[in-house]
Amino acid sequence: CTCSTMADAPPKARKPSGKSAADQDGNWNPEKDFCANGLGIEGEGAVVELTFHTLTCKDRVERFIAIRLKMAIAYTITKDKYGSEVTLDEKNYATSPRVLAHDALKERIGVPADIRSASEDELHPGTPGLFEVWAGAQTDARKLAVGEEIHFRTDADSFLIKSFFLTKIGSFAGREGGQVMAEMSQLASGITKTKLEQDEMEGVDDDEWDDDEDD
Repeated sequence: CTCSTMADAPPKARKPSGKSAADQDGNWNPEKDFCANGLGIEGEGAVVELTFHTLTCKDRVERFIAIRLKMAIAYTITKDKYGSEVTLDEKNYATSPRVLAHDALKERIGVPADIRSASEDELHPGTPGLFEVWAGAQTDARKLAVGEEIHFRTDADSFLIKSFFLTKIGSFAGREGGQVMAEMSQLASGITKTKLEQDEMEGVDDDEWDDDEDD
């Protein structure tokens, strides 16, 4: 058989390297335009591309890290009659109706064609299983590397990431001790590590795109 190993993987880029931009026809209003439906999507995937993405709206400029993921699993977030979230155990992935096929996932979290970073051919179904999600430019998404695997939750049924954490111990290679301990603690507890409040998702100065953050 053919097995992939860490030795086969290309060297990781410690930060997003590409840049892209798009214009939105209207004001920035994600609650109405993108986050009006559903309780959110939870899932896991491997990072295959990271891009600094600038979205120019009529009233402001927003900046994101566009994360292209090879999706391993994605499912709907649900609550019971008491309002508590219902967890989905990994052993039930194969049979749970909450698990979304790629076509169904695209319907829920696909980035509108006029504002996305990737081309149509680079995302599902053009490239099966690849999806684009966005995290705020001022969050720890800046520190992600190609090849790392993340567990994420979206803001409602949208492409906007509400929180994420790394899922593999090997992902912490090359990071400083304090950061490693903090992120390993998040991994062990399953607590999401990066909250993306709307004020954190506001734009940053142009020159910040070029700042090096070798954390």
